Amino acid sequence: MSTPTAPPEPGRRTAGPGPQPPGHSRPAVQRGGYLAVAAAIAAGMVVPVQARLNGELSHRLDDGIAAAAISFTGGLVLLSVLALFSRGLRGALGRLVGAAREGRFPRRYLLAGVLGGTFALAQSTAALVTGIAVFTVSAIAGQTLAGLIVDARGIGGGLRQRPVAARLTGAAVILVAAVVSALPRFTDTPAPVEIVLPALAAIAAGFLLGVQQALNGASAAASGSPLAATWLNFCVGAVFLVAAWGVKTLFQGTSGHPLPTSWWVYLGGLCGVVFIGASALLVRRIGVLLLSMASIAGQLASSIALDFLAPSGGQSPSVLTIAGALLTFAAVWIASRRPRGTTGQ
Repeated sequence: MSTPTAPPEPGRRTAGPGPQPPGHSRPAVQRGGYLAVAAAIAAGMVVPVQARLNGELSHRLDDGIAAAAISFTGGLVLLSVLALFSRGLRGALGRLVGAAREGRFPRRYLLAGVLGGTFALAQSTAALVTGIAVFTVSAIAGQTLAGLIVDARGIGGGLRQRPVAARLTGAAVILVAAVVSALPRFTDTPAPVEIVLPALAAIAAGFLLGVQQALNGASAAASGSPLAATWLNFCVGAVFLVAAWGVKTLFQGTSGHPLPTSWWVYLGGLCGVVFIGASALLVRRIGVLLLSMASIAGQLASSIALDFLAPSGGQSPSVLTIAGALLTFAAVWIASRRPRGTTGQ
């Protein structure tokens, strides 16, 4: 199965029946699209669980980069074991390699895992300076900007979706929701001068994460399997993070903490497999912007549920956090509305 190396021409449909009405952009959500949005929300709900697990591993090791490297490596091992017993997955990986060798798939897309690794590094470094609130808002801003640009330009061979009023409004609402949900935590934020550069780094990391989702979608299309794209992502990301940890160790040494014996702290990689695999499958159905917004809504909902069931630091979610989560679902609904004048599918 081949993947186009250049974005489709404006107005051209590459999937789905029926003609495209002239003068209008492709509808944000087509047949089955709302189910895809719901799936993206569900996939986003595993991210806070992963964050809790990786955070606990980071705390026990006293090394955030080592925790991120272990998480990625765990996901790679899991998928590699699956590949040993799955002829379909091995065949998909072979198709991906063949497409890259024959020039039907851009080889630079194979490095998409570095973008995910960069985001993991930012979580382990910049977030320690900015605080969780500023990092979260900055990263969401970067993801939102990436979604608008990637969808508008069809990066990764995806279908172009112009930034119509509904999408721009939804993007604005998701940013407001991020600020509102993070307001209770801004009291722990350092002085503005101290966090400008780390906040910009968080925006850049969020942007790269949005681009990564588009490239993973291209890998899934070229291989015919989102699991193949996920394996590639974890392979490249694990190599990148292990190298980053090696450089850190070379200059700063190790923390000296032994590996934890609790098996459950190593399940972050499994959560990552679920999220990245689902994203690779869904991104070409609903686009990067809507995928990012839906997953953010799922993340906030899951975070609130975790704070009620197992509060972190003994604090329950505030009213503002709950209001921000509700706003994210409103933003997803706004952005997924069909542009006026388009026909139903």
